Amino acid sequence: MSATEHALHRLEQTLRQIGPMAIAVSGGVDSLTLAHVAHRSVPANSTMFHAVSPAVPGDATARVKRHAEQAGWQLQLINAGEYADPDYRRNPVNRCFYCKTNLYATIAQHTQQCMVSGA
Repeated sequence: MSATEHALHRLEQTLRQIGPMAIAVSGGVDSLTLAHVAHRSVPANSTMFHAVSPAVPGDATARVKRHAEQAGWQLQLINAGEYADPDYRRNPVNRCFYCKTNLYATIAQHTQQCMVSGA
């Protein structure tokens, strides 16, 4: 077994142990890979969440929708509301912290599942 296959196997085992999970999917390689592995490993226990807002490029949303349709994911599109957060709007160097905080808080309003992120 190659190092990559071993890492993938460990990830699949970990995901099976988590139980029902909400996966934040940005449309980037990391989150899309995690979503595909989770769906393949525990399809009934994985729900994907993608934030749609002016801060998220339209091509990322299109990519997530395309993958969800092709793979048969449970996908929920949400508005994380980051622009309502004055800390985010100040555009500080740590704005990613505020964006992620808003994203995870919004996901928590939609599910009680364990949150998982490829970030």
